[in-house]
Amino acid sequence: MRTIFTLYFLLLFTSALFSQGRSYVVSGVISDAGSREALISAYVVVYKDSLKKGNPIRSITSNKFGFYSLPSLPEGDYFIFSGSLGYETFRTEIKLSGTNTNIKLDIDLVKSSIQLDEVKVYANKYEDFSNTSGTVELDPELIQTLPSFGGETDIFRALQLLPGVSNANELSSGIYVRGSSADETLTLIDGVQVYNPSHLGGFASTFNSDAIQNIKLIKGAFPAQYGGRLSSVLDVTTRDGSSEKFIGTVNLSNLSSRFTVEGPLSEKATYILSARMMYLDKVLDLLPQADKFPKYGFYDANGKIHFKVSETDKLILSGFFSSDELTEPPASKDIGFDIGWKNSTLNLTWAKIYSSQIFTSTSLVYTYYSFKTAIQDKNPIKSDALDFFTSSQVNDFQLRTDVQVFLNQANLLQLGAEATYHNFDLLTSDFYSKELKYSVNPGRTYKALEAALFAQDEITWFDALKTNIGFRFYYFNEGKMLGWEPRVSLTWYIFDRLIFRSAFSMANQPIHLLSRNDIYLPTDVWFPATPVIKPSKSMQGAVGFEGTSADKTFLFTAEVYYKDLTDLYEYRTDANFAYTSDYEKQLTVGRGEAYGLEMFFNKRIGNITGWFGYTLSWTKRYFDELNKGEPFYPQFDRRHDISIVIGWKPSEALEFSATWNYSTGKAFPLPIMQYSFQNLSNPRVNSQEVFYEYSPRDAFRMPAFHKLDLGVTWAFDWGSNRAELSLNIYNVYNRYNAFSKYVGYKVDEETGERIPVLKQFTLYPFLPSVGLKVRF
Repeated sequence: MRTIFTLYFLLLFTSALFSQGRSYVVSGVISDAGSREALISAYVVVYKDSLKKGNPIRSITSNKFGFYSLPSLPEGDYFIFSGSLGYETFRTEIKLSGTNTNIKLDIDLVKSSIQLDEVKVYANKYEDFSNTSGTVELDPELIQTLPSFGGETDIFRALQLLPGVSNANELSSGIYVRGSSADETLTLIDGVQVYNPSHLGGFASTFNSDAIQNIKLIKGAFPAQYGGRLSSVLDVTTRDGSSEKFIGTVNLSNLSSRFTVEGPLSEKATYILSARMMYLDKVLDLLPQADKFPKYGFYDANGKIHFKVSETDKLILSGFFSSDELTEPPASKDIGFDIGWKNSTLNLTWAKIYSSQIFTSTSLVYTYYSFKTAIQDKNPIKSDALDFFTSSQVNDFQLRTDVQVFLNQANLLQLGAEATYHNFDLLTSDFYSKELKYSVNPGRTYKALEAALFAQDEITWFDALKTNIGFRFYYFNEGKMLGWEPRVSLTWYIFDRLIFRSAFSMANQPIHLLSRNDIYLPTDVWFPATPVIKPSKSMQGAVGFEGTSADKTFLFTAEVYYKDLTDLYEYRTDANFAYTSDYEKQLTVGRGEAYGLEMFFNKRIGNITGWFGYTLSWTKRYFDELNKGEPFYPQFDRRHDISIVIGWKPSEALEFSATWNYSTGKAFPLPIMQYSFQNLSNPRVNSQEVFYEYSPRDAFRMPAFHKLDLGVTWAFDWGSNRAELSLNIYNVYNRYNAFSKYVGYKVDEETGERIPVLKQFTLYPFLPSVGLKVRF
């Protein structure tokens, strides 16, 4: 470690020494030439000649606001190239001389009008790989080519087709990354934390793909700018809206509808607004045996206003809202349930270019989240019938500021600070009544202050070696918790088309998501750390290789990872959920680990594209007071996960797509013995109360989850507008994937005796949908 710091300060000293002569800074903003929207992660490289011979003099990518800076360029003549996926390569010659050392060069990229396989690709190794281990950036246009519900494309369904990413079942909320639970992934939309970022069943995330510009998933060992979660980061950025003209999109289908409108408000302001509604429950009423499927619907909306105050200042106001409601199948005779959740966010950001080498952004953020579950046993035979109610509400206020300093050719510094005020209201009850559901009494209230400082430096040590070294200092006022988290990643360009990656990080999570394991329905409760309940901690590392073929048609990656997790919390086996119970005493602490191998093979160019992904993984939990002290596999453990994606575009107007995914069924317990107590005073009278002895938590596995989805899209001109007609089939071979097995009862018609039987709860069968999308 001492050697690393010595080399680091030597590099800074050497850079300062070389900069004694006259040097120049080229900086600017990269935008879409048509809409004028800033482009994220667009590359800029500098060469001495127009043929890109040898290695580039400099290389950089634009930040979230499209800003880039190339400092410490010596006097001379250069060629600057810039580009991004789906855009034509920009090239210009620039002469650096004279006394003006700050050169402003804004770049407008033009969308490519020809297929990718017709383009001769010039990008070299510096333009073709991500900078961080385990990082995936998805193009929203790629997501829209995948099979969907009536054209209702979804970010999460696309992410779940990648190695290391899965959903626990079709009723899960969020994504499960590398063996971690859903709450261990930090989900951001325009920098705002979202507590429950998905709609039911993976039909759609809460993010409308028409309004999305950039999607970045960091599967592990994330840099110091992110914090508050143990495992991974999903960072979603929405579009600013077109400044060129009014544009709209309408998508209608038999399952859902959505619209997006955008355009200029003035010469300096733009807007974008999108909204969706799903009415699947109405469609299911038309199917045979419709009363066997749960009723479900949702709606959401998000919007953004972008105001250019000056050439160096921007104000951005964004927000979104979503609401979901799920109720039991009408034919259900065992369990009744009513589950609903809502998200709301509001974000005001001030972005400023202080100089050609310093960029800042400051945000004021509000987040609201509510989740309620009501469960009622319709046929109780025990005194402790399976009735349960839970309500969890979160209100967050956050102030955050980030500073980027393009120090020199070798160092990109990023500094930041954030403070978050949390307000948690939670209520649990072992009985259910409508008065509880609509009660204004929040139950228990917990308030907490969370603060953090971070610093990181992206260092180019020499031509083939880059690192990101950072530290994050955190404070949580409940329990006076103070600590620091180191973050390190390394990228080594072994050959022109082959790189080696490694990363290491430590992280803390001061808020916990708790759910009952003995109930197959969601019972989520967010609970903060207290003087008794400690923040969870993680230490993780990853090592892997990434390479492409000479013509960049094929990409292959392989990566192994390991995570060590401590201070994890779950409900005790004998937890008391009464309204008046001491909540902290119902929890028990343990630890966990996750490790695995991910492989990914991708064909990226041509009229036939697609990928194959495979994950081999293990996730374990160790709790002294659970499962008789024996290690167990939690519900989100997946031994094998396979994804196959194929796209075929025989013409500009017609496109076919298919996805197939397979994963090992989740582990779960079942009763292995039942008993009752005989009335000793009158042996002829049998007790009606039946008790169960349960197996270990991972004694049984659900049947493997697998399904095939197909889609076809036909693009055509409808008058002066462009339209797309889509046909999509969900679950082509009608696989009844179970997300729960539970003990129900059947009645003997002769004796009237209630006999326990094992039942299965599934979601949706074979579902075709037709959608029409019109752009105007």
